[in-house]
Amino acid sequence: MCADTAGSQERRSFLRQLLPAGILLLSVCSGHSLADEILALTGARIIDGNGGPAREDAVVIVQGQKISAIGPASVIPANARVMDLAGKTLLPGLIDAHIHIGGSGGGSADPREFTPTAVENSLLSYLKFGVTSIYDMAAHPSLNSMKTALETGELTGPRLYGNGFGITAPGSHPIRLITELGLLDYLGPFYFQVDSVADAEEAVRRISAEQVDGIKLFHSRVEAGTTRFDADMDKLKPEILQTVIEQAHARRLRVYAHTSFPSEAREFVEAGGDVVVHSIHMAETGARDVFELMAARDVAYIPTLAVFEGGYTMEPGSFFSPQQHEKVWDVLLASITAPGSVVLASRTVPGLLNDRERSLEISMANLARALQTGVKIAMGSDAGNAGMLHGATVLRELQLMNEAGMTPMQVIVAATRNGAEVIGRGEELGTLEAGKLADIIVVNGDPLQDLSALGNVELVVKNGKIINPGELEFKEVQQPTGDGS
Repeated sequence: MCADTAGSQERRSFLRQLLPAGILLLSVCSGHSLADEILALTGARIIDGNGGPAREDAVVIVQGQKISAIGPASVIPANARVMDLAGKTLLPGLIDAHIHIGGSGGGSADPREFTPTAVENSLLSYLKFGVTSIYDMAAHPSLNSMKTALETGELTGPRLYGNGFGITAPGSHPIRLITELGLLDYLGPFYFQVDSVADAEEAVRRISAEQVDGIKLFHSRVEAGTTRFDADMDKLKPEILQTVIEQAHARRLRVYAHTSFPSEAREFVEAGGDVVVHSIHMAETGARDVFELMAARDVAYIPTLAVFEGGYTMEPGSFFSPQQHEKVWDVLLASITAPGSVVLASRTVPGLLNDRERSLEISMANLARALQTGVKIAMGSDAGNAGMLHGATVLRELQLMNEAGMTPMQVIVAATRNGAEVIGRGEELGTLEAGKLADIIVVNGDPLQDLSALGNVELVVKNGKIINPGELEFKEVQQPTGDGS
């Protein structure tokens, strides 16, 4: 049983202020400190995330929280604990650079999806799928408290980074969507609706004063809801787009943009933006020119293909094995096909499935163009949206990237080194190199021959600490005690 410290009490009090009445993130305490021992991982095939050839039978030395050496057996210190991983593949921990931890990823058909336990279990799923870092692209009121709880060990899961807030034009995406979902009062204050340069300056000033890792803006005419694809929204005005980016950069914050058309992405890039966080999915015409500009200006691209598929989870057996089903909380998986599921309902909306299928075709074609023009590509699953399960959707996203023309090595680099660079953590994460943090996964099989091997995660090392993903147990929803605890 973990000690109930004054710090944990204070954080719980803070969470009560942020979350709806009666909801509290439950404390998870591992009871373990980082090991002081030296660990030698031997015998494995090593894919270091830099894109070069795999190294056979090399050794990775972990000391404390970091990798201290990689090389032949001669680098193993005499006092090291040796772990033989012969026949396995060792890679950097995967990085999902676009998620929404506040969304369940289920079908929104079960009240248990909207509890703190669902968030805890989703965080565990990421580790089970070998994802050791995630970046939240939404505006979520409890993001900072979750980050703190993960850092202190009160929650178990990957490293969490994110924007915390969003900037959009008045009434534009996602304001209409969250209004229809009945979440405007809850999430609305975390989206700044700006219509003047002064509003833009104030929004960036207020956002940057919080514990944020970047600025997220919406510059799109498209509202992609659960019942439609409309292109009748307002984009940010040019002077506002420019102001947000300039003010963010003055504070050393990257700017991430949700765009849909080539013209919108071009406007963002020309204004000085850093990362396009969704596929250019509404048109192919003009996309190549935009990607050439992005490559020239080192603007990165996160294609988020799976979200346009419109429910790969309707038949999960086609995409991940029954053993991998166990890596997802059964409540979320069952919710996707349960009566009342928004995933199920969306598939019956006239024309919507065709719209999504066409958007996926465009997105796949545009990813191939981005690859051809040399754009830096990072992996993001957009998990948390309806039917986009946390952790599991990473596998489908990697498959789709491969189908769009990326080699297995290019896909792995997108999910490791490029992901770290896109979220601003390239100096400490994303590759296996001496001096970097020891975030490592061990998989059974060779993902360079078959990417599905990335679904066979046998061991996770996070911050130098060994985690057996099979021993991470999902929690059941706890009923309120009535005493406010």
